[in-house]
Amino acid sequence: MFSRVWTRCKSVILLSAITITLSGIRMSAQAARQPVSPPGHPVAPSLHWESSARMHRAAFTPNNHGTLVIDGNGVEFRGENKRSQRWAFSEIQTSFIAPHRLTLKTYLNRSLHRPGERTYRLSLAQAMPPVVAAQLAGSVARPSQNADPDPDAPAIATIPARHRAIASGTNGVLRIRQDGIDYVTSSKDDSRSWRWADLQTLSNPDAYHLFVFGYRDTYTFDLKAPVSGKLLDWASDEIFAHSESVNGSAAATSRETEPAAAGGRNE
Repeated sequence: MFSRVWTRCKSVILLSAITITLSGIRMSAQAARQPVSPPGHPVAPSLHWESSARMHRAAFTPNNHGTLVIDGNGVEFRGENKRSQRWAFSEIQTSFIAPHRLTLKTYLNRSLHRPGERTYRLSLAQAMPPVVAAQLAGSVARPSQNADPDPDAPAIATIPARHRAIASGTNGVLRIRQDGIDYVTSSKDDSRSWRWADLQTLSNPDAYHLFVFGYRDTYTFDLKAPVSGKLLDWASDEIFAHSESVNGSAAATSRETEPAAAGGRNE
């Protein structure tokens, strides 16, 4: 009797093992079919936005009128002269985004053998919504300047502040968010939306001053209300963690693409 019970138990265990193995194979096959984006190049968010636009050209050259299209594959300018240009996100070094302006610095060489890379400047007939500006900055991934923050985005803390400039300055509100820091002001083009990826470090010599060091710009703020050191420590940790994540992804990509080390001698 004991042998019959043991035989049945062994059968149940064997069937369970086979079921688990088959389930793992199915899950692996499903995962293999999923698209995987390379580290540091996330899949572009699903978006589509259009506006009539004008591309600025060199002096004494007529500007090119057409339509600007931003979608999940990149940025495209469709000129009225039937000449279109498309830039994949991976081909954009950096960008400056404002409600009615967009500047793209690419990896393309300038024409006529002039030094440097090619930059495209566009004026937009329609104001780019802050959500589109944020998606565009996130899709480019590399540090950029986004002068189109969303004043209604959820914020962890809001601090009235003045941006101190050499000749003048602006008054507005600093908004510390889960994903970065915004400075919202009514002054043209002085607003900023920094993702953690756009920032190098923060410095606060005291509770009423804050220096925001970005990769593309640096802002000095006089704070009209004190800011807690605990909150700034958290923001600094977020900047550091993001930097470490990007560096780790770059190192992993480098290890995957570098040639295998030479083995022993060929006989």
